[in-house]
Amino acid sequence: MKTKRMFIYLLISGGIFLSTGCSKSSGKDENNKTVAVETEQVKTVDGNQIIAYSGTIEESESIPLSFTTAGSISKVLVKEGDYVKSGQLLATLNDETFQNMYKMSLASLKQAEDAYNRLLPMYKNGNLPEIKLIEVETSLQQARSSAAMSKKNVTDCKLYAPSDGIVGRRSIEPGMSGMPGFTAINIVKIEKVFARVSVSENEIASMKKGQTAKIVIAALGNTAFTGVIEEIGVLADPIAHTYKIKIGITNKNRQIKPGMICNVSIDNFKAGTRFVVPSRSVLVDEKGNNYVYAVNQSQNTAVKKYVKTGELLNNGIEIMEGLNSNEIIVVSGQHKLVENSALHIIKN
Repeated sequence: MKTKRMFIYLLISGGIFLSTGCSKSSGKDENNKTVAVETEQVKTVDGNQIIAYSGTIEESESIPLSFTTAGSISKVLVKEGDYVKSGQLLATLNDETFQNMYKMSLASLKQAEDAYNRLLPMYKNGNLPEIKLIEVETSLQQARSSAAMSKKNVTDCKLYAPSDGIVGRRSIEPGMSGMPGFTAINIVKIEKVFARVSVSENEIASMKKGQTAKIVIAALGNTAFTGVIEEIGVLADPIAHTYKIKIGITNKNRQIKPGMICNVSIDNFKAGTRFVVPSRSVLVDEKGNNYVYAVNQSQNTAVKKYVKTGELLNNGIEIMEGLNSNEIIVVSGQHKLVENSALHIIKN
């Protein structure tokens, strides 16, 4: 029995030893494993870069119109897309009640004027106390104010265009109720339009008023237009951390419509040169730091280098610190690497 137990003990011990030996051998092979990668040399480009954005066309001016008094819509004389002139009648309310009130106020005004004209000579002749004349003058002034208010109510039943423009939106129909503060008709001006784009916080400092931009609109057969930066936002979007800029575009024949999607290209000039690497080569560690793997060319191994990134350009991402122009970096297969990994370069 003792001999049997001793045999089992030696058998288990031998298995553990063999397992440990195999594990160490396997780990050694893993550390010496060569990783196949693709590499590129850090690119050097001049300071002038074209940065592309996606934007939306919007009108240069939008004028919301509403009735200043409540009532039932009687007529709507324009439709969306109509071009209107300043002072043109756009819509009316049913003014029957206000017309009657105006007629009543005119009758009261006529009566007050007649009383004043009759009593004034009597006052001048000394046959009427001054207090009576003051009462008549007060009644006359009240009648005049009432007539003016009634006339304004009648006028407020009509909605006029305050300036030339295009009916962008019509929110009323005959029979609906018109309310003060409710936008009935929206007039827009599109002789000049804006391309509105969002610019990252890393790029907003390079944007200047008066800077030109190229705008391509797919809805117009990829027609290209030239615009000028006219407005630069000062408040960032709290989520996206971007700033709004507006690029003015002349739209003489009004073919560019608000809401169209456009592609915007802006020249971003910086003095000197920039180091650029493919965006896919930049990795992020658990602390949020950016790094790349460079190639130790004498030993053909990977070297982990932390970098400071700049703007996202058309041909990659700008590297502001951490690399030199003559360095070779890994652009494919870098996710399998650790510091000092042996490299097998399959494409350079």
